[in-house]
Amino acid sequence: MSARKHKLPKAWLDRVVTHFTLTLIGAVVVLFGCGPAPSASTASPSNPSTDASKPDNSVELSPDQLTAIKIEPLGTYLFTIEKRGVGSVDFDNKLYFDNNLSKQVFPTQSGKIINALAELGDQVQKGQPLYTISGPRERELAVSSPITGQVTSVNASPGLQVEPGKAPAPYAVADVSTKWMVGNVAESDSTFFQVGQPVEVRVASFPGRAFEGKLIKVYPTVDGNTHRVMIRSEVADPANELRSGMLADFVVRVQQPNEATAVPANSVVREPDGTMTVWVTSDRHRFSQRVIKTGLREDDHVEVPEGLQPGELVVTEGAIFLSNLLQAPPSD
Repeated sequence: MSARKHKLPKAWLDRVVTHFTLTLIGAVVVLFGCGPAPSASTASPSNPSTDASKPDNSVELSPDQLTAIKIEPLGTYLFTIEKRGVGSVDFDNKLYFDNNLSKQVFPTQSGKIINALAELGDQVQKGQPLYTISGPRERELAVSSPITGQVTSVNASPGLQVEPGKAPAPYAVADVSTKWMVGNVAESDSTFFQVGQPVEVRVASFPGRAFEGKLIKVYPTVDGNTHRVMIRSEVADPANELRSGMLADFVVRVQQPNEATAVPANSVVREPDGTMTVWVTSDRHRFSQRVIKTGLREDDHVEVPEGLQPGELVVTEGAIFLSNLLQAPPSD
C-alpha cells in the first residue's frame, strides 16, 4: 500500500517565507550598515589626521628678518684629499741606518788622531779639513768633509786610534738643507700613502709657516702594539731652521684635488637627532629645511654629495636663525 501524502496549508507556507526574508534582510543590515570603519590602508591620502602628522619644515620671513640671512646659489669647491698626522724632524741618523743625508767621515788609512779641527754644530764646506791623523814617516794627514753641511757628530779625541770604516766614525756631517720628517700613520690609512706624494710640515717654532717636501719611504711593517705604519719624508730647509727632534704636524696630499658640490660651513646645521640640514628657497621669501649628506671639509667648505641640486638657492649665513624660528613655539 502506497504512503499517503499530506498537503500543507498555504497560509502556513506564507508565514515561513516572510520570516526567512526578514531574517536575511536583518543580517545584511548588520553586516554592511553597522560594520567597522575602513582600515588605515584604504584611507584617503587627504585624511586630516594623517596630514597633521607631517611637520611643515618651512618658514616665511618678513622683510626685516631677511636682513639676518644671506642667500647664494649652490656652488662647487676644489677639495684636496689629504691625510694628517704627527711626526718629528730628524737628520742625523738617530733612527735609521739608510740615512743619505748624514755622511760618516772615516780616514782612508789607519792612524792616531792628532787634531780635531771642527766642533759639533759647525757649518763646513765640501773639502774642508775636519781632523788630522798621523801617517807614514810621522806625516800629518788631513781628513776632509765629503759634503757641505753641518757637523752632527764628533768622536775625535787626540791620540785615539782610528781605522777606515770602523765605527764610530770620528766625524759625521749632514746636508742640513734637507731634513727628514718621520711620522706614523694609522694602519687603516696606510694604503693611501705612496712615494712621491707632496707633504707640508709645520712646527710650533715657526707658526703660520709650512715647510714643503715629499714622501720618500713607506715602511713595509705594521707596529703590532700601535697598529701604525712608519713613513719618512724629505723636507726642504735651505736656511737650516728646523732642528732634529722637533715635533711636527704634517699633511700628505694622497690624491688629486676633487671638485665637488659644496656649501659654506655656516650653511650646515647639526640637528638634535644627528642629521645635517641646510635651508633652501626658490622665492627668497619662504625657506624649506632640507636633510643632506655631508662629506669632505676644507677651509670652511663642506662637501654635499646628496640632498641638493645644482642651481638651488641656499642660505649661507643665518641657517641657525632659521632653525631656531622653526623650533620656536607659535605666538599667541
